[in-house]
Amino acid sequence: MKFKAKPKLSAMQQLEEEPFNEFDLIKDYLDEEGYVHGYYVDGYIVGKMIEANEEYCDLEFWCPIDKSTLAAIGGDDD
Repeated sequence: MKFKAKPKLSAMQQLEEEPFNEFDLIKDYLDEEGYVHGYYVDGYIVGKMIEANEEYCDLEFWCPIDKSTLAAIGGDDD
């Protein structure tokens, strides 16, 4: 199931203050209303799995979220 949520305020402040930090790519994943869409995992919205092996997994993106804005948006359509 996919979800949407707004990033935590602290993450958004980092986006605005530091142009090349780890959350810089999240800007590309925000919709018009400021929500990020993906899969919910323990306080984060994460993107698709890009690569995985025995040592690590690489996600398209990850973003800490404000849990009060979390909403289910439907089934897994991918």
